[in-house]
Amino acid sequence: MRVRTTRISVLAFVVSLVAWLPSAPAAETDPLVPQAAQPYGAGLLRQLRNATTVVPGELPVELRYVTVAESHRPRRVVLDGASDDSYVQARTAFQLVYDDSTLMIDSGMDEQVHRTFGMGAVEPYWPERNAAVQEALLDASLIVITHEHGDHVAGVVRSLDRRAIAGHTVLTKAQAETLVLAPQSPLIRLTPEQVADYLVIDYAGFHPVAPGVVLVKAPGHTPGHQMVFVRLASGTEYLLSADVTWALDGIVDLTQRPQPTSDRIREDRNALRYQIQWLNVIETTTNVVVVPSHDSVYLEDLEQRGLITEGLASD
Repeated sequence: MRVRTTRISVLAFVVSLVAWLPSAPAAETDPLVPQAAQPYGAGLLRQLRNATTVVPGELPVELRYVTVAESHRPRRVVLDGASDDSYVQARTAFQLVYDDSTLMIDSGMDEQVHRTFGMGAVEPYWPERNAAVQEALLDASLIVITHEHGDHVAGVVRSLDRRAIAGHTVLTKAQAETLVLAPQSPLIRLTPEQVADYLVIDYAGFHPVAPGVVLVKAPGHTPGHQMVFVRLASGTEYLLSADVTWALDGIVDLTQRPQPTSDRIREDRNALRYQIQWLNVIETTTNVVVVPSHDSVYLEDLEQRGLITEGLASD
């Protein structure tokens, strides 16, 4: 599905878009210092829907996903006040399929990075699936990263084809700063010289990057965390909420991760509270399909309902 002319036109649009999209005034701040969180506006969904048509072109036709690894945790580590019942945390990457190209959302991870999440346990990892993700990253017209944790970004920073992939990978300024100054693991650290290989953007609020695809700024889980709003040609709409919560129940029940988990990750719980409140409204009052990155049971349910497809499209 490589379509070089499509890639060039989309990337040119992404780079030029930064210059004219309206931005809120911002004071000079130190990198990695969280700013005061604000509630998400009641009109944001309407703005996101309008923004899906800003980038010219045909809308995507399908949303796919692949699980490259799993982490098995008690639910009490995932949701505040939950039980000791088992929770399967899928380590995923997503793919939007267009008629003539693809767009990747997140990038998988190699087994060495996967082992850093195991807390000493050996947990499921599928190298052949991650190899398929690497091929999809090379073939994609564009790659966006929801945030700078290893299970989401390692595929674009540790790949043997890193420079080729970086040329069509969008990182936000906050993501790049974290990867240089304070990465989750030394395994995913970037140098300033390496950052120059990527398409680094900065935006306020939301930012259209491709036909039917809008980034939504959502710092809290990490400084560079963002969600992705998607509209398909069929009219189906998705909000990929990434790691705002690891389980859909966190959105439905307005429940964050427990305090010790948040402290370990260094989350901004106030920012997450606003995000979860907004996602709860989207999930309970609209037809938008909210998609957390890690909820294995819910992802399987979405597949059974025909809303997403497991496995990546190939040439």
